[in-house]
Amino acid sequence: MKLPGPRTVCRTATALAVMAVASSAMAADVDNRPLTIAKDTSWHLRLPKDEKVAYKGMVSYDAAGVNSAQILYPAPNALGFLAAVFTHGAIVESQKKSEKERLQQEADKVLAPFEAILNDYRHRELMQRAIEKMGAGEKMRLVPADDAGGEWVVVSIPSFTMMQDQSAIILENAVALFPPDSKEPAYRNAVRVVSRTQEGADLTAFWSANGGVKLKEESAGLLAHSLEIAMADAATAPDVLGPQKTFRFREGREERIERANLVNERCDRMIIKTLRGWLMSVPARASSAASADDSCRAAADNAKPAG
Repeated sequence: MKLPGPRTVCRTATALAVMAVASSAMAADVDNRPLTIAKDTSWHLRLPKDEKVAYKGMVSYDAAGVNSAQILYPAPNALGFLAAVFTHGAIVESQKKSEKERLQQEADKVLAPFEAILNDYRHRELMQRAIEKMGAGEKMRLVPADDAGGEWVVVSIPSFTMMQDQSAIILENAVALFPPDSKEPAYRNAVRVVSRTQEGADLTAFWSANGGVKLKEESAGLLAHSLEIAMADAATAPDVLGPQKTFRFREGREERIERANLVNERCDRMIIKTLRGWLMSVPARASSAASADDSCRAAADNAKPAG
């Protein structure tokens, strides 16, 4: 039996890697059909099993693993060469994972001033605050993680990230909607909500004052907004989206770019759907919370009828 040459093995390994990445990307995509849900529907918002709300610091992984050793492939034959390729890959991934963990631990230091607040912040408090902020809050009830219920169930797994300069908080929320008495979701999606930029000389004092009320209220507001976005998206046909284009927005004081379709836009915020079907709500181009509020008030004043 003739063994494949090194070039063939290398091409095969590369092809397998590409296929694995493509398969993973396809699995991450969502394909939701619009649901027909009555306006008077009652909802159960199910508490996550983990009681503590997840917060982390914003970190850049761009440099993680960049100093990995070069592979020399000291193999006597093609099979040894293939083994060397996969061994090297495992070593590199291990190094990257270790570096990412180190970077995340370093980034999490931004949360140190809020440690006492966050240690006591539980999903029950967060989600109850969110329900109270929602327009359909009177139709939604918080239930335990193991509640089966006979109503529509919302499963929400939120995670919050604080920018290193503390100028913004970002929510990433995995949302699934279950019909009554069903174990399979009728809708699922990921929703990312970026808060407006906060300006000030002492943002640590801003977020932590009065037992962290600003931090808690902002987090609950982001969660409420994400749930409203997901529930509206579940009942919306995909062909009503705006054209695909490049959107520029701010995460705190940093500018970001995303290729997406416009779902909705108002004076202070844009809701977009990414190429993978995930949802994002980002601040409009106003540079700060104060200027966004001013622009909204101006827009409202201009919309008032004369006389």
